Amino acid sequence: MSKKQTETPILADEVLGKSEAFVIKYRKPLVSTVVAIILCVVAYLAYSTYVVAPKEAAADKAIFKAEQYFVNGDYETALNGDGINAGFMEIIENHGGTNAANIAYAYAGICKAQQENYDEAIALLKKFDGSDRVIAPMVAYALGNSYAHKGDYKKAISILLNAADKADNIAVSPKCLLDAAAMYEKTGKANKAVELYERIKKEYPQSPEAVNVDKLINSAK
Repeated sequence: MSKKQTETPILADEVLGKSEAFVIKYRKPLVSTVVAIILCVVAYLAYSTYVVAPKEAAADKAIFKAEQYFVNGDYETALNGDGINAGFMEIIENHGGTNAANIAYAYAGICKAQQENYDEAIALLKKFDGSDRVIAPMVAYALGNSYAHKGDYKKAISILLNAADKADNIAVSPKCLLDAAAMYEKTGKANKAVELYERIKKEYPQSPEAVNVDKLINSAK
């Protein structure tokens, strides 16, 4: 008779008995673990509801006026406030950890770039943390151009090309490609510039940047 035939079958009630014994033996640790998990979830939900949500709401309210000044081109007031309403720098300082403070880094960096304070612009723009396909590439666009104004064309081009790839949309990518192409021309790499102009023509023919792209190609050649 084979080994397989001589093995004693394990009965279902024996398995259940062992499972019950396990539960009885470890009941208190299991219950403690479950209770601990429940308490963690409850604490997180309470924190989100009573701490995070009000904090985010206050920050969103605070940034509203600064955004209006920004849209109107009043970059100094947008940065530092009007004496009553906070500017982006105060929002960063007083509302750290909120979405509004994060976007304030982007706004503040662009304001500094508009004021030609490129070192400060770069420092602020680099603190923005985002990965969406519109805002993040636009921040990268501002960052790349800030490096260009400092004469670091190699870094600027790298940032702009990366932003164009990540965005992959008509609103951002052609702008990045056009500026990177201009920088290639400025540094004597006309062939690289032509490649980018051709890419605008092929991938984003409906963009405003594509309107004069044939002239730019002929000029670069």
